[in-house]
Amino acid sequence: MKASLFSLLAAAALFTSSAAFAAEGPFDHRYDDRNSKDFNYGYDRNHRVTAAERARWEAAHRNDRRDDDHFDRNQNYGYDRNHRVTAQERARWEAQQRAQREAQIRAQREAQERARWEAAHRQYGRR
Repeated sequence: MKASLFSLLAAAALFTSSAAFAAEGPFDHRYDDRNSKDFNYGYDRNHRVTAAERARWEAAHRNDRRDDDHFDRNQNYGYDRNHRVTAQERARWEAQQRAQREAQIRAQREAQERARWEAAHRQYGRR
């Protein structure tokens, strides 16, 4: 009798606490859809997101929907479709794309550093 009562209590305790200790699944409260009413920049719903956290998230996710590695054959390096692109033109286009990508990465890093600096120095502005 005691063993069955103990096992019943243990099962009830396990059942009630399993949801609290479970790992987050794909349908939990951390939505990445910015149009969702529950979107909170990857933080818990009751967390108040600071401007630095928001800037950090936006800098990290600025180019999520871009596919830089894919080359569209209809693009033809910026020339007309029937233009035969030379190796020099292709090299110039690739260098330009590389420079733009590096500038975007540099801007993201600067935004992250600026947000980190503002967060670190925000405490001195409050008295």
